[in-house]
Amino acid sequence: MRTPTWWKDYRRLSYADIRWLIIWIAIYVTFLILDIILPNFLGSALLKYIGIFLCIVYANQKYSKDYNLQLALLFTFLADTILVWTPYAIAGVYIFCIAQFLHLTRLTKLPNSTLGVYTLILSLFFAINIVYGMKPIYAIATVYGIELICNIWMSISNYRKNKTHYQTRCACYGFIAFFCCDLCVALRFMALDGVLPLALIPVTSFLVWVFYYPSQVLIANSSLLKIAKSKRIR
Repeated sequence: MRTPTWWKDYRRLSYADIRWLIIWIAIYVTFLILDIILPNFLGSALLKYIGIFLCIVYANQKYSKDYNLQLALLFTFLADTILVWTPYAIAGVYIFCIAQFLHLTRLTKLPNSTLGVYTLILSLFFAINIVYGMKPIYAIATVYGIELICNIWMSISNYRKNKTHYQTRCACYGFIAFFCCDLCVALRFMALDGVLPLALIPVTSFLVWVFYYPSQVLIANSSLLKIAKSKRIR
């Protein structure tokens, strides 16, 4: 009888990995329950914030040599900080663009030197679109959307080539969940903008984190650097 893939993945985990899994599930279940019974509760926002930060801590321990993964998660955390605690949504999405590009460099194995060139091109694109009258948030969101689709495409491609490695599976599912999250964000934004019914706002606001937190946990487990030699956490 063939051993299920999920059981093989489970047996690769150390006790420390299992403790992390328990922490992730506890955080996820707790803030979802809080969001249902106490919408807009500050404690839920803090728990989500801590959960995203812990993804950086985990990646640093599990994949200490994968600097692009750690940096991408750090930029994601910075973008979340801006979007959750400040009114500067455009800056938050801009930082998210850099995070997505860092993920793209590790999925495609682009040289790190391309980051500086990309940042310059992104800034020029943003400035040109503003000059020609496009709303800033739409301009930067367009770039972000293209990057996310590229990351989904690459993660699916890597998964098809390396189905035996759980990291490629985590990348694939993680970016798909990321897309579902951002789709909910877009629907919520359109509802706030009056394009869609206001009744969608509470539903989409809840669904954003249903998808977003799992996406970050999965992506934190998606290092492709020396994929066969990922270490157990002591």
